[in-house]
Formats: sequence, structure tokens, C-alpha cells
Amino acid sequence: MLTDLLMLVPQMLLRASDSDEAREQAVFAAWVAAVGGPIRKVTAPIRLERKTLIVAVPDATWRAQLMSMRGHALFKLNSLLGSPVVTTIEYVVNPILIVSEHEPTEEVKFIAPEKQVTALREQADRIPDPEIRRVFLNAAGKCLERRAK
Repeated sequence: MLTDLLMLVPQMLLRASDSDEAREQAVFAAWVAAVGGPIRKVTAPIRLERKTLIVAVPDATWRAQLMSMRGHALFKLNSLLGSPVVTTIEYVVNPILIVSEHEPTEEVKFIAPEKQVTALREQADRIPDPEIRRVFLNAAGKCLERRAK
């Protein structure tokens, strides 16, 4: 599913034209997929300055390790973006940003999930793409299922 959504990122960048904010958000989204699980948990993209992505890391050891893999990360990132949006990655030690980016989010509580089903179906019927509609209903169903347990 994430892979399918990432395929839309290059198109979104083309349509956003000169929007620095859209470009930055696209890079942040691609970062998550480009670096994978373990690195994603100890990094947080902070900002995109021109073509330099600035990423927070928890300590100097992580900074040194990631610097040695910077070329690989750049290749994967730009491959996902469909163009050389980022030409360099700068890692800065800032453990406070890592903690705040990865704190557990507040749990969403559903009241009477069985009453939610009708509203969800109505919302889903408004989604024109059948694949996106299926993914939406599947995710909503799993959420309601977990809450009911």
C-alpha cells in the first residue's frame, strides 16, 4: 500500500510546481520509505533547504554511521521522488527532535463502532478509485475490529 502511494509522489511534485512546502513534504514522505524501519526510528527529517535535506539523529555515532551511507540514501530517496530533488543530506545531532517525532500518538477511541459502519460506508462510496476505496475500508475495518476486542 505504501509503495502504491509513493508512486504518486513524482506526479504530485510535478503538479506542485514551485511549492517549496509541497517539495519538502514529498521529501519527508519519501525519506520514511527510503531509509526503512530501524533508521526511520532514529531519524527525523527537519527541513529541506534548497536541495539539502537536514535530518536529526540522536547522537554522533548515528551521525557518523549515516554519513557513511549517505550516497545510498540519496539514491533511494531521489529514485522514489522521480528526480534529483535532494543533492545532499546533512545529519545534525538533536535527540530532542527524535523523541518528539516518535512519541506514541494518542489512541483514537471509537464509541459504538457498529454505528460507525454506516458513516464509513457512505464516506467510502465517495472515493472514486476502487483500489483506494478498498484500502480505506480495509484500514477502517481493522481499526474497528481492534477497538471491539
